[in-house]
Amino acid sequence: MINRIIAYDIAELEKTKVLSQAKVLYKSKVLNEEQWNKIREEYASKLYSPSVFMKVVLFIFSLIGMITIIGPIAALFGDIGKSGYQILAFILGVLILLFTEKILIKEKSHFNSGITEAGIFSGLSFIAFGLLSLDPPGLYISLFIGFILTLFAAIRYLNLFALVLAVGFFCGIIFRVITDMGGIVEALMPFIFMIVFGLLYWVAKKLQAKLPNLIFENQFVVIKTLALTLFYVSGNYFVVRKLSVELMGLNLSPNENIPFAFVFYILTALVPIGYLYWGIKKKSILLIRVGLLTIALSALTFRYYFSLGHPVLIITVSGALLIIIALVIFNYLKQIRNGFTRELLLHEKCSSQNLTAIIASQTLGGNKINDPTDDTTMFNGGSFGGAGAGGNW
Repeated sequence: MINRIIAYDIAELEKTKVLSQAKVLYKSKVLNEEQWNKIREEYASKLYSPSVFMKVVLFIFSLIGMITIIGPIAALFGDIGKSGYQILAFILGVLILLFTEKILIKEKSHFNSGITEAGIFSGLSFIAFGLLSLDPPGLYISLFIGFILTLFAAIRYLNLFALVLAVGFFCGIIFRVITDMGGIVEALMPFIFMIVFGLLYWVAKKLQAKLPNLIFENQFVVIKTLALTLFYVSGNYFVVRKLSVELMGLNLSPNENIPFAFVFYILTALVPIGYLYWGIKKKSILLIRVGLLTIALSALTFRYYFSLGHPVLIITVSGALLIIIALVIFNYLKQIRNGFTRELLLHEKCSSQNLTAIIASQTLGGNKINDPTDDTTMFNGGSFGGAGAGGNW
């Protein structure tokens, strides 16, 4: 089923994921030279995914090449009218997507190479232009088409930027529905958005437990990060106040609060603390990082509305307190406490816990770590199959 939905070879994707994480473990001295060579040989993937710099270069040159080719093609048809150009744009978009998928992805094994991104977004842009360029279809249809196309790219081609755009279109649809309904529904907009993004986070967690996590791990990280951030933003006092002025026409003086301001002040203060608490309790680095980000946003919000004067002194004292807190925590975590430590165990900041567990427990079962102080074997394990690779290590 997944093989039909995803344009890429699932087995090759899994090999790429495992090999990438194994490289992190090797650089972190968890794997020795012999183990790394075995993994590199066993999980060699044919997918082509260059460095970030090369991706940018290939993306730019691919776009230039497409513009160079499409210009003369459009000129060949001459003046075919608006309907003709609409149909032509739609057909070109479909052909570009087919070329990207059948030739670049299937035959040439490109994966996030820059060329594939150019083909995907060019094709989607032409399709959207063909569907929306004539008689204005209305904002609802425009948002819905944008949501469908970007969601298709996010799932079919595992494109993270398309996933972010899909969430943006989704927000736009909900926002438009609420504003059109008006009245009490519009007044409850912050709470509606909080419910929606809370449900989005819950659904993402449920799907993550059922779908192959190696393939969709980055997608789940992005969607959960966006859901948590937008949940906080929906109840942030600054955002709610600005929307109240713009949408509901409230005429507020600088020192005047919106109705039920205390609720949004509480949400602005407590949601980040809740993220940190649950992140520490559940040992979720995602919740901790989003919690730290939202704490900074809350500090800016309260600083904006509650100024005590002497901004230089306040910033200096705040910075000194943060440094003192950081030093205290750094010293406290000198030893591992409840699963947390100050040491950087892996070089990669956003490493995959699932992949690390798979590689460590499954591929190191019969190999001894080079530790002269310990004669025991770390990570005793069995066998690892799947992704087109098999055998026992």
